[in-house]
Amino acid sequence: MSDGPVLAPQVSPNGSTDADAAAAAAQRDGWWFRWKGRTTGGTSLFPLGVLFGLNMADELDRTAFGVLLPEIRDHFGLDTNGILWVVALSLVAAIILALPIGFYADRRRRVPIAIGGASLWGGFSVLTGLATNLWTLGIARTGSGLGRAVNDPVHNSLLADYYDIPVRPRVYSVHRYANALGQFLGPFSAGLIAYAFGWRWPFIIFSAVTAFFVVLAFRLREPVRGRFERRAMGVSEEVANTEEEPPSWAESFRIVWQVRSLRRIFYALPFLAVAVVGLLTLGGLYYEEVFNLDERARGFVAAGIQGGAQLVGLIVGIRIVTRLMARGPGFVLRFLANVACFVALGLLVFAAAPNIGVAIAANAAVEGSFFLLIPGIYAVLSLAVPAKVRAFGFAVGTLWILPGLLILPVVGELADTYGIRWGLIAAAPIFLIGGFVLASGHTFVARDIEQVWRSAAARSEVALLRKQGKVKLLLCRDIDVHYGDVQVLFGVNLEVDEGEIVALLGTNGAGKSTLLKAISGLVQASGGAVVFDGRDMTHTPPDEVAGRGVAVVPGGQGVFTQISVADNLRLAGWTQRKRGGDVAADTEHVLDMFPMLRDRLHEVAGNLSGGQQQMLTLGMAFISKPRLLMIDELSLGLAPSVVTQLLEMVRSLRDQGTTVILVEQSVNVALTVAERAYFMEKGEVRFEGPAAELLDRPDLLRAVFLRAAGPAAEAAEQEAEARSAVRGGPPVLEVREVTRRFGGVRALDGVSFDVRPGEILGFIGPNGAGKTTLFDVISGYTPAHAGTIRLRVDGELVDLHDVPTHVRSWRGLGRSFQDGRLFPGLTVHEAIAVALEQHVEVRDPMAATLHLPSVADSEERVHARVDELIELLALGAYRDKFVRELSTGTRRVVDLACVLAQGPTVLLLDEPSSGIAQREAEALAPMLRRVRDDLGASLLVIEHDLPLLSSISDRMIALDLGRLVAEGTPAEVVEHPAVVASYLGTDEGAIVRSGAPTAG
Repeated sequence: MSDGPVLAPQVSPNGSTDADAAAAAAQRDGWWFRWKGRTTGGTSLFPLGVLFGLNMADELDRTAFGVLLPEIRDHFGLDTNGILWVVALSLVAAIILALPIGFYADRRRRVPIAIGGASLWGGFSVLTGLATNLWTLGIARTGSGLGRAVNDPVHNSLLADYYDIPVRPRVYSVHRYANALGQFLGPFSAGLIAYAFGWRWPFIIFSAVTAFFVVLAFRLREPVRGRFERRAMGVSEEVANTEEEPPSWAESFRIVWQVRSLRRIFYALPFLAVAVVGLLTLGGLYYEEVFNLDERARGFVAAGIQGGAQLVGLIVGIRIVTRLMARGPGFVLRFLANVACFVALGLLVFAAAPNIGVAIAANAAVEGSFFLLIPGIYAVLSLAVPAKVRAFGFAVGTLWILPGLLILPVVGELADTYGIRWGLIAAAPIFLIGGFVLASGHTFVARDIEQVWRSAAARSEVALLRKQGKVKLLLCRDIDVHYGDVQVLFGVNLEVDEGEIVALLGTNGAGKSTLLKAISGLVQASGGAVVFDGRDMTHTPPDEVAGRGVAVVPGGQGVFTQISVADNLRLAGWTQRKRGGDVAADTEHVLDMFPMLRDRLHEVAGNLSGGQQQMLTLGMAFISKPRLLMIDELSLGLAPSVVTQLLEMVRSLRDQGTTVILVEQSVNVALTVAERAYFMEKGEVRFEGPAAELLDRPDLLRAVFLRAAGPAAEAAEQEAEARSAVRGGPPVLEVREVTRRFGGVRALDGVSFDVRPGEILGFIGPNGAGKTTLFDVISGYTPAHAGTIRLRVDGELVDLHDVPTHVRSWRGLGRSFQDGRLFPGLTVHEAIAVALEQHVEVRDPMAATLHLPSVADSEERVHARVDELIELLALGAYRDKFVRELSTGTRRVVDLACVLAQGPTVLLLDEPSSGIAQREAEALAPMLRRVRDDLGASLLVIEHDLPLLSSISDRMIALDLGRLVAEGTPAEVVEHPAVVASYLGTDEGAIVRSGAPTAG
C-alpha cells in the first residue's frame, strides 16, 4: 500500500515518459549523459551547476572559519565560550535575515536575490580577513551569514521549480555535494594557506571563487513557481504555468504553519542544530586540545576524512531516498529515526575516543550518517511547502534553528568548565530527540503533500478563469477543517455567484458555522482552497479577509455592546468614510427601516433586545457595503414580525450588490429569500441546487425544519389543556406589579402572575417585549424599580427584594441563558460536576489533600449525580468531549444539565430551543417534561417556537412592550387578537401598541 502521492514522471503525448526518453538518450551518449539523465531528467544542468558553485563558495568560507577557529580565538584573546558567542550571534543575525529574504523571494524574482546575496557575502568574507578588532569580526561574520540566509530559502525554492518531482532527491543531493566539496576543499586549502601566509588570507582568496559564480548566475532565467506540482495533478499546461498571487506576511505564516508535517520538522530543527553546529564548531577545538593537531593536520582531517564521509553519505542517501520516495514520502521520515540513533552513538564514541584513529573514524561515521538525511529532508520539504510560499517556508525552517543556537553557548560553557569531551557528549541525546521528532511526521506527510498539490492546482485553475472573466465570486474546493484531532468538515465544495442569496442549511453540528469561519479566516482550513473574486484566501488572516470585502454576522453577537447605537452605526461606516454623504444617507435608510433604533439611538447597544441587536447588525452591514455578507442564524430567537423586517434588509443588501450566504435552521425563512440552497450533514454537503427543489427532499427537510401541524399538534394542545386543569396548590412563585425602566423606556410595566407547583408556564411576545428582562429581575441580575417577587422556601413565601443572585439560587431558583454560559475548557462531565459545587458535602482542603474517606464519599456522590443527569438528558455520547467541541444544540442541553444540578424548585429557561435544529427541538419537549417530573420543579419557559411551547405549557403568558397582554391556555393565548397583532406584526399591532382596547 502506498504511503503518499505517486511521484511519477510525466507522460508524453506518444505514451512514453520523460524517464524513458532520458534512458534511451543515455544508451546512445555515454556515462556523462547517463548521469545527466538520471540527475535532471534531461533538463539543463546549468542552473544546478551555478547554484552548486554558489553553495560551495559559501561553504568554503564557513568551514575555513571552523578550522581556523583556534588561531582566530587566540588572535583576539577569547576563550571557548567567547568564540562560540561570536559564532552563535553571527548565525542568529543571518537566520533572522532569512525570513524577510524568503518573504521577498516569494513576491519577486529569485535569481536577482541569489546574485545580490552572493555578492554581499563575498564582500563580508573579505572583511573577515581584514578584521582588526572583535567588533569588525562580528560584523563580518554576521554579513557572511547571508550565504545561509539566501541559499536555504532561495536556492531550494529555485531548484524545486527548475527540476521535476521525480528527480528532486538527486538534484538536492547534488546541490548538497557542494557542501561536501566545500567542506573538503575549504579546510584543506584554508589550512595550507593559513600555515603559509596566516589565517586572514583564505577568506580573501575564497571571495574570488564567489565572484566567478556570481558572473555565471547572470545567465539564469526565472522559473514558474509550482509548475511541476500542478502538472502532477493532471491540469492543463496553461493552468500549470499560471502562478498564484503572492500572500501577505501573516498569510504566509498561516500557510506554512498549517502543514502538520512541516511543524514536526520545525520542532526537530533546534535539537539537530545544537548537535550539528556544536560538532562543526567544537570539532576543530577538540582535535587541537585533545590530540594537539595544528591547522594543517586539522585541515587534512576535515577535508580528507569528514569531506569524504559526507560525499559517501550523499551518494548512498540518493539511492535510499529515491527508493523510499517511490514508496511514499512518509517512509523517508520513518527512516530518520534509525539514522538518528546511529548519529547519537557516533557522537558519544567521538567524544570519548581514546586515540586519534578512533576519533577520526567516529567523526567520519557521524558526518556520513548525517548526510544520509540531506536528500530526503530537502526533497520532502520541497513537496510539503506550498509553491507560492516555498522560499518563505524554507526560511521559517531556518528560523527554527535559532533556539538551538541560543543553547550553543551553554555547550561552550560546559566545555570550558568540565572539558571539551563533555561538551560533545551533551550533543548526543539532543540530536537523538531531534531525530525522533522529525520521524514522527511520517504518519501525515503524504496527506499533507497531496493537500498542497490539490489546493495549488485548484487555485491556479481559478486564477486562469479569473483572467478569462469566468470566475464566480466565491469558490470553496474540497475544504477540510480540524479542531485539534477532530475533523468537522470533509471535502466541502461551495460556489456562490455575485449578487445572489444562498441558503446554508443543516442540523446542529453539521459544520455550517465552521464553514463560515473557514471562509472568513477565523478558522484555518486544513485542506482545500477558498477563493474569493479569483484570489486565494484559504489562510488569509481575518482582518485581511474583511479588507477584501467579506463580512460575517455571528448569531446574536454582531454589535459592540458597550457603545451606543449611534456609535455602532458610525463604526460601520469607517471603511466607507471616503464616501461621505453616501454613508449618512445609508444610515438614514437604516433608521427609517428600523424606527426603534432611531428611538434608542443614544442608548448602549447592550440594552437592546436580541431582535433589535440583529436589526443593528444588519444595518451596520448595509452601511459598510461588503461584497460578501455571511449571516449566521438570522432568525435566531426572533419573533416572526422582526424576521420579516430583517428579510427586507437582506433583500436591500442584495439589491445594492452584496452577495449573501444565509445560515438558517428555518427552511421557511431560507426559502423566502434564497435562490439556491446547500444542505449539510455531518460535515459534508448532501444537497446543492435551487432552493425550491429542496421541498422535494422530505428526507432532508425532516432533519431540519418541517413542523408537525395537524392532528398531532392539536393532540398536544389538548393534552396541555388537560394538564392545566389539574395543576393546583399554593403558588411557588408570586410576581406582583413588577416594573423596570431603562432610561425613559419601560421594559416592564406592572407585570403580575403566579406559578403553581409542577407547572410549565410559557412566555411569548415580540423581541423587546420584556421577556428576558422579566427573567433577569426574577433571578436578581437586574433590580426592579417597583413591585414584589416572592419564592416559596420550606413552605413559606419569602420576599426576594435585595436578595443577591447566588442566594436566590441556593433557595431553589434556577436560571439558564440564551447563550449557554459554560466553561469551554472543561469536559461535559466536569462542567456538570462544577455546577454541583453547592451540594458538595466536604469542602475542607486539608481533608482533600489527605484523601480522607469522607472526601472520597463526597466525590463519589457528586459523580453519581453527574451520571444521573447525563442519563436524564441523553448526554452519554458527549460525556468526555470538551464543551468547545459541542454544537450549539448540545451546549444548550449541557447548560440545562448544569442548572438542574443545583436542584431548583423553580427553573427559568430562556429560549432553550434557540439555535438548534427542528430535530433537536422535537426531542426537547419530552426532555423538559421529564425534567419537570423528575425534579418536581415548576418551569418558566421563554420561546419563539410556538408549536414547541404550546406542546409543553400548562399555561401561557404573552407580553408586549413590557405589559401582560394575554394569559390562559396555549390555545387561548395564541389565538388572542392582541397576541396575533403584536406577535405576528399585523396591522392591528398598531392599536395594541398604542394602548387602545382590543377585543377579547
